[in-house]
Amino acid sequence: MLDIRSLRFEPGRSSPAGLVQEIRALIADQTGTVESALVLIPLMVLVLSILQISVGVLTRNIANNKTQSVVTQSGLYEEGGSTAQSNMSSYGLTSSSAFTLSGGGTVYVGAQRNTLPSLTPLLPGGDAFTSVGVTVGEGS
Repeated sequence: MLDIRSLRFEPGRSSPAGLVQEIRALIADQTGTVESALVLIPLMVLVLSILQISVGVLTRNIANNKTQSVVTQSGLYEEGGSTAQSNMSSYGLTSSSAFTLSGGGTVYVGAQRNTLPSLTPLLPGGDAFTSVGVTVGEGS
C-alpha cells in the first residue's frame, strides 16, 4: 500500500516520471470499492426515504392549510355575487359542498386532490392524498 506522505519529490530519490507512476498506481488501486458500495447504496436509500417522508409530511400540512384557507375565504367572503362553491372551484378545489344549518348559516366543505412525485423506489407511484377544509358561514 502506498502512503500519500511518501509521494514527495526529492532530487536524489526518483524522477518526476516515477512520481507520476506512483500517483497512477495509487489512483488505480481498487481496494475497498465493493465495501463502499455495500455501505453507500443502503445509506442513500435511507437518506432518500427520510427525505421522501419529510417532504410528504410538509406538503400535506401546506396543502391542508391552503385548502382550509380557500374554504374559509370562499365561505365567509362571497365576492361579486358569486357563490362560495364557484369561488372554491375557481381556486382549484376538486369538490365543494354547502349544507344549510337549521338555525341559520351554512357549513362549507371543500376538498382538493393532491399528488406528489416519487423520490425513492419505496413509493413508486408517489404520494396521493386529499386535503379537506371545513368552515361555517354565519350569513343566510
